[in-house]
Amino acid sequence: MLLVLLGTQDSPFLRILKETEEAILHLPITEKVYAQTGTTSFQSKKMIIKDYFLGDEYDRLFKEARIIITHGGAGILFKAIHLGKKIIAIPRRAELGEHNDNHQKELVGKLAELGFVYEAKKSIEEAILDIENFEPKSYNLKNNILKTVVEFIED
Repeated sequence: MLLVLLGTQDSPFLRILKETEEAILHLPITEKVYAQTGTTSFQSKKMIIKDYFLGDEYDRLFKEARIIITHGGAGILFKAIHLGKKIIAIPRRAELGEHNDNHQKELVGKLAELGFVYEAKKSIEEAILDIENFEPKSYNLKNNILKTVVEFIED
């Protein structure tokens, strides 16, 4: 299953939905594709669309997704990275009216450089084909917060 997530930004992000729809039409994708579109209005005969998936439904879809196609929002990216998901990230662009600045481009670029996400630089269709050979780097949290809390309690 593929899961498309646009986050909660109030600017529309039609580009990611149109490209995903085109990819579904051109590629032999037989699995279900769910899309959380937020404030972006989009009609599709190929994707199961909802403004927002909430609670257990959101968690279930997130865990079951084979590939997550998403904007460059930190919350979604880091949740997917922690779960070891294959992530196709396509950052919102300010010059297209998709966001108020290009911080998503910077974040996605760095995470792609580090091997955690696949950045869709050309098209989502190409990214879906390439992601099959992409093995995301696993994320290991290395801090001593638990040790620090235990030591504090024991003292």
